[in-house]
Amino acid sequence: MKEFFKYYNSKITLGLILSMAMSISVLSQSQDSCTYKIAGKVIDQSTKLPLAYANVRLQGTTIGAVTDEEGNFEILNLCEKEYDLEFSYVGYKSKSHHHDFHHDFMEIQLAPEQTIMESIVIEAEYSRGNLQSSTTAKLSGEALESVQTESFAEAASQIAGVNMLSTGQNVAKPIIHGLHSNRVLVINNGLRHEFQNWGIDHAPEIDPSAIDEIEVIKGAATVRFGPEALGGVILTNPAPMELSTPFSGEIGLVGKSNGQSGEGNVELRKGFKWLSLMAGGSYLKQGDLQAPNYNLSNTGKEEESYYGGFRIHPSARLDFEGYYSRFDQNLGILLGSTFSNLEDLERALEADVPAFTTDFTYEIGQPRQQVRHDLYKATARYTGNSHSLELKYGYQINARKEFGLRRGDAPTIDLELVTNSIDLDWIHPDIGPFSGKIGAQWQDQANDNLPGTNTVPFIPNFDSERWGAYLIESVQFGKNTFELGLRYDWMEADITGREPDNTIYRNTIEYKNWTATLGYKKQITPESSFRANLGTAWRPPNVAELYRFGQHSFLLEYGLWRYTIDERFDFVSTSEGILTEEDRPVPSEIGYKWINTFELNREDFQFEATAYINYIENYIYSKPGGLTRTPRGVFVYFIYDQSDALFWGADVSAKWQHSSQFSSTLNGSYLWAKQLNPDDFFAGLPPLNFRYELAFTPKQKWLKNTSFKLNVDYTFEQTQHPRILSVQEFLFAFQDDELNRFAEDASDFDILAPPPAFLLAHFSYQSSWKQLSWRFQVKNIFNTSYRNYTDRMRYFADDLGRNFVLSLDYKF
Repeated sequence: MKEFFKYYNSKITLGLILSMAMSISVLSQSQDSCTYKIAGKVIDQSTKLPLAYANVRLQGTTIGAVTDEEGNFEILNLCEKEYDLEFSYVGYKSKSHHHDFHHDFMEIQLAPEQTIMESIVIEAEYSRGNLQSSTTAKLSGEALESVQTESFAEAASQIAGVNMLSTGQNVAKPIIHGLHSNRVLVINNGLRHEFQNWGIDHAPEIDPSAIDEIEVIKGAATVRFGPEALGGVILTNPAPMELSTPFSGEIGLVGKSNGQSGEGNVELRKGFKWLSLMAGGSYLKQGDLQAPNYNLSNTGKEEESYYGGFRIHPSARLDFEGYYSRFDQNLGILLGSTFSNLEDLERALEADVPAFTTDFTYEIGQPRQQVRHDLYKATARYTGNSHSLELKYGYQINARKEFGLRRGDAPTIDLELVTNSIDLDWIHPDIGPFSGKIGAQWQDQANDNLPGTNTVPFIPNFDSERWGAYLIESVQFGKNTFELGLRYDWMEADITGREPDNTIYRNTIEYKNWTATLGYKKQITPESSFRANLGTAWRPPNVAELYRFGQHSFLLEYGLWRYTIDERFDFVSTSEGILTEEDRPVPSEIGYKWINTFELNREDFQFEATAYINYIENYIYSKPGGLTRTPRGVFVYFIYDQSDALFWGADVSAKWQHSSQFSSTLNGSYLWAKQLNPDDFFAGLPPLNFRYELAFTPKQKWLKNTSFKLNVDYTFEQTQHPRILSVQEFLFAFQDDELNRFAEDASDFDILAPPPAFLLAHFSYQSSWKQLSWRFQVKNIFNTSYRNYTDRMRYFADDLGRNFVLSLDYKF
């Protein structure tokens, strides 16, 4: 009987929703009159400059308009609520777009014909309520496709101020202004990307071939997106699902010499009057990578990804979307990075060629990672005359297995993270001069250690719940825009773990906090603007920082509630008892970030300079504890602690259009960061770096749609680093039976000095013929041997050598 009522209740609910939608549609139709208008602005997608005298036409009619000198247009006295528009301009790619009257203003970005970019349309309604004072940067179209990245993090690192933290070439995550992991929030297709983000060598499971645009918000963006955005936010978006578009598709093939890899991807789309469909997928197979002088054994990779979505548009006011994606990855970790005691570590650091180096192979052995991420998303959107309401449900499953060097095929870590989330956002009608957005989020998570590892769980199981609500308001006075944002978050987690003797421990933790932001934007001239944003952000300590216990990768680490320091300053592991918040309070990280940006946008020159300062209270970090004996030998171990920290720096980017044939781009970033108590540098932060690109576009007709680019990257040696302690010093301490000698000095340390500065040169050529385009690249032209300070594999091996890349892309 219970199932009977449950079944019919769902049917009745669905019927009510459909009836309400039909009623809204009928009511709106009864109110039709010839008073509607369409307005917008047409600009160049690359330079963002207006296109005067561009043509705008309603498909199937003779009605249209021509843009004025500022690129603006209006079409008045329209009787219907929805039209299919076509935008065209001599020398640019045309764009078709399905438009309804609720979006009172749109921005049309047309792409030049000689590029492989596609023209796009941005509806004003979807950008209302966002912080205009935030410093943002985007990578899309040709700029994104030309990167030919190995990972999502490498693509994001093309933006000034964004670097890459990696464990070899297969595992990488982005760094924004010196912060990474769970201090940088990734929004994947509108949802917080939930994965095992507590590990430095755990990369986001995102397929770069499925990304149409990457947007980086460098300010403290916690107000809109919630906790864990102290460094910033990275949004990855697929191409929008358009209505009333012909069947189209894209097929791509990529081959690379380094790793002898092959990749294929395909995407298909079709838009009807009220329905849009899309589907795609990719597959990649890569063997061992190569440094300039030797093979990097066990660095193969295999990935497969597929996704699909639909959009239903029953009326001008309603939209429903559904989306699903899966990303599977099996990747090897450099075999030469493994060791079983201090003597092995010493040999690994001093070897000219990594240990266990073999000939090239596609086989992936141990150590390796096997990860899978499933994402389900459903969205309902209602658009009124002056407001809109969006309800979004997300369901994610993240499965991670890690295999160390051990007998048998059992993983050492086997975790499954299941996340349910609901987001509600309301762009409210303007209240006098104020416009803004109100929203709320709910999230439920369960993270479980799956049986079969035959090891003590490195982190315990947990079930957590989060609630958050925010308000963003802005007011404009002439050329000045002022913004205010306020948010409150609460989270609770139930912890269940197991000790080595199978003793069960439990705990419940709770964290809550307010965050706020103040913003200002001034349009100085039509070509220049200034933005300033002061915001707070926060992050509760994650379960791993509190409870991690034992070896992960090549480190032994103990969380804040897994050790004590006795009166002799000796480390004592709490293997027979877990600390709680009563024994050692662990407050949340609280960040205060002030960021300022000046932007200049002229026809032949674009320039942006950003300066920031970020003060973080209760910063959680890992520091050396000393030496410890294990059944496998003696190891260096690390303990987690808290200290206040200060980060400041600057990003600069500029683009010159020297002539119709030559253009160049320059990006650079500088970071200074320190612990304040004790006064010490952090290890592993990116040094000063610059990237320069010179592009040449020939005039000859037989080289139409062709360009050549030369890139030069220069990375300085990192001078801001903690003390260097050699492995020999640890061996001497072990021989003298002073295992805790290094814990007495609370400062951080590194076991290898920062690598010297290096310069890399890259070349690319691209062209197209009709729907077919191709690109040839040479990365690291001179086959330079180098090591990157933010790559953990720098301790054991050089980075990648020369790489020839050939890609073909067919669009229809």
